[in-house]
Amino acid sequence: MSDAVPFTRRDKAISGLKRFGVIFLYLWGLLAISALHKSLVLAESGIPYRQGFAVVNALVLAKILFVAEELKVGERYEREPLVYAMLFKAAVYSILLAAFEVLEGIGVGYFRGKDLAESLSDIGGGTPFGILTTMLLLFFSLLPFFGFRELSQVVGEPELHRLLFVKRARMRLIDEG
Repeated sequence: MSDAVPFTRRDKAISGLKRFGVIFLYLWGLLAISALHKSLVLAESGIPYRQGFAVVNALVLAKILFVAEELKVGERYEREPLVYAMLFKAAVYSILLAAFEVLEGIGVGYFRGKDLAESLSDIGGGTPFGILTTMLLLFFSLLPFFGFRELSQVVGEPELHRLLFVKRARMRLIDEG
């Protein structure tokens, strides 16, 4: 986020909760839209699909992404042009999230008495190509997320907020004044 470092534990906790909230809302939006799309496609074939787990999945994946960020996973290109950091982080985190999705599928399948193929069937159909496609979808979905994160670190959170949410005519007046 910004270069301002929180000074108290309370400030750090509030900052962390805000970051977690943003990650959760972003992932929840992606997962909810994905589940809606899947239910529409399957409904055309007469196959019912429940979409109730988008919130729970988003919470779990947001926690994984949040902890990985805290551990500085993907901080390799911090001094390079923004595009390198964006691409690298989107790739690393899409692989990380896909790996946890696969592990979750295997774990849930194990407790339900399913074999490996049945356990992975929810992730891109369970085929290697389907799982790769899921990873690519994650990668392209995470690009804007990390793009805004990286841009925020460079220009600062207040300036990015101003650029995104202040009317352009008002910005010109502020810049000229």
